[in-house]
Amino acid sequence: MPYPKIARQAVNTVRFAEIVQVFIRHGFKDLVQRAGLHKGFPGKLLHGLRLVNAPVGEPATLGERLRNALTDLGPTFIKLGQILSTRPDLVGHRIAGELTVLRDEVSPLSFEQMRPILEEELGGRLESHFASFQETPVASASLSQVYQAQLHSGEKVAVKVQRPEIERTIEADISLLETLAEWVYDYQKGKGVLDYPGIVDEFARSIRRELNFQIEARVAEQFAANFSDTESVVIPAVFPKYSSRRVLTLQWIDGVPVDRVDAYEVHDSDPAVIAHLGCDTVCKMVFEDRLFHADPHPGNIFLLSHNRIAFLDLGMAGHLEDSDVQALLALFSAMFHGDAQQCVEAVQHLTSTTLPENEDALAHEISEFIAFDAPALINRGEVARGFEIAVQIMRRHNLELAPRFSLLLKALVTIENVGKALDPHMDMLPIIRPHVERMFLARLRPRNILHEMQAHADGYLQLSRNAPVDLAHLLKQMRRGNMTFNIHHEHLENLANTIDRSSKRNAVAIVIAALVVGSSMLTAAGVSYARLGSIGFIVAGVLGLTLIVSIVWKGNR
Repeated sequence: MPYPKIARQAVNTVRFAEIVQVFIRHGFKDLVQRAGLHKGFPGKLLHGLRLVNAPVGEPATLGERLRNALTDLGPTFIKLGQILSTRPDLVGHRIAGELTVLRDEVSPLSFEQMRPILEEELGGRLESHFASFQETPVASASLSQVYQAQLHSGEKVAVKVQRPEIERTIEADISLLETLAEWVYDYQKGKGVLDYPGIVDEFARSIRRELNFQIEARVAEQFAANFSDTESVVIPAVFPKYSSRRVLTLQWIDGVPVDRVDAYEVHDSDPAVIAHLGCDTVCKMVFEDRLFHADPHPGNIFLLSHNRIAFLDLGMAGHLEDSDVQALLALFSAMFHGDAQQCVEAVQHLTSTTLPENEDALAHEISEFIAFDAPALINRGEVARGFEIAVQIMRRHNLELAPRFSLLLKALVTIENVGKALDPHMDMLPIIRPHVERMFLARLRPRNILHEMQAHADGYLQLSRNAPVDLAHLLKQMRRGNMTFNIHHEHLENLANTIDRSSKRNAVAIVIAALVVGSSMLTAAGVSYARLGSIGFIVAGVLGLTLIVSIVWKGNR
């Protein structure tokens, strides 16, 4: 098996050794062996240099060990774990739940190391931009640090600064992850494994967006516009003049995490009201705004006075298309009304794959879910849990949840858990149902119906315009004899290789037979030809032995 990049890059080889060593130290012996990381050039070389020891130890709690391993490997892998926590359809709910508590709180760098980035990004001395700047960070993560400051105009702000050289570190690790993903995928090809390169590609896009604070600033501004007329929900304002690609300056929020139940009396607030408000806000983001906070855990939702909340850390956000919202409406409607066929169609829209392996089996399992599980979940107000079970059914039928819906599932489950922690009697159904009904009624408005009719009409008109030209081109190609058909059959190249190998063996066997017959004739012809016949027997013997070894060797591989 080729190892194109790892064999050529010394830095990647050392990092590879560190990754394998960390996973082995945390008891992932089987994982290392199944992925083939102990084989081939890198594994043998590093083992010979004693950079990688033989796998030892027995796995205990898989999720906890994975979380600890990712933490030891640094910021790139911490972020990878946080992304995987949003993909229970890939890693399972237990592991996703363990990765949810993955925090990237790290020891802060000194202000002397961070100050050059601030002055380079904002231009000029720090004192020319801020009246005061606290040099001790209020938060320190693997990608950035957050400081409290005050502008010359008097506003208190939170300044988020990217760590030095972090982008180069992230890019180097992404490059290695891409190589490892392709390597493992090739090693396990044909064994029903996941699309590891696709997962790494999704992760790379996500973390690159997170490294660009200008994207987070635009998202925060859009959230602020969506809630501009809502006094109970606060989105920190962005200060564009003091923001750049690596620096983000936001309005300072005085508050406490919403799970600080002891602080509610001081803030003149009610936990039950906040629980309802948080869930209702996320539902509005999903169904009405189609832009939602993808990680609404208590640390990202602050309690303000008089039953108000603020959403922080808007870097991880999800976006839905109008067709996605329609599919969600269909899914929830199917759960509410017990329509199995509608549920099957909605579930298939949520996937990034085309069709299930057995559509009848999928329909049967969803029908049972609608008949037995959905009513009980709805009666208990566990709507997000119903969504989770639908995703589990999809996974059993090899349907992969599309990434945007993975973020949505993460958001709904997280906010429902936060709500129930504040108010154990909270019922999600009365919160989400009005949003679903409003969206259905909105679809029936004459203006929206006319808009859909126009969209469909435009599509049919475009098809009618293109069809005659395409048909004429097709007939012309057929008349000229230029029509070609490309047929692809999986593993057909293996058959071709087998036929080629067999034909070569047959040719060698024929040559051996000819040598034996010819040598026999020469030996029988007389003493003068006996020596030449003996040479022929020797050559035939060598070829025959080579052929036997080849057959036995290939048969054991």
